[in-house]
Amino acid sequence: MKKIFFLLLISASLQSCYNDSEEAIYGDVTCDVTDVTYTDDVAPIINSSCATTGCHVAGGSGSGNFNDFSDLAGKVSNGSFENRVLVQQTMPPDAPLQPCELEILQAWVDSGANND
Repeated sequence: MKKIFFLLLISASLQSCYNDSEEAIYGDVTCDVTDVTYTDDVAPIINSSCATTGCHVAGGSGSGNFNDFSDLAGKVSNGSFENRVLVQQTMPPDAPLQPCELEILQAWVDSGANND
């Protein structure tokens, strides 16, 4: 009986350590969206989530080459970027953006989506 109790106690301890670690990674993250720029904040998100092999690159299946700012700017100006990425959140389809990434993109769109 003591062995079972001891094993349950260890199991519970390990589980709580795992959850603490998970909260540190995925919990409430302070996301600074002041002075969002395309170069420093938006381009890294686009390059890692949209302009990937087979998608929004030259010859990819996505409509537009997001390695080229002008194609991305066209999607922003016609509202399709905001609709698919920020409202519907259906893009990217296989790996949803993190909340902070969405906030950064929304701040960029709200500020005029400039290439700076």
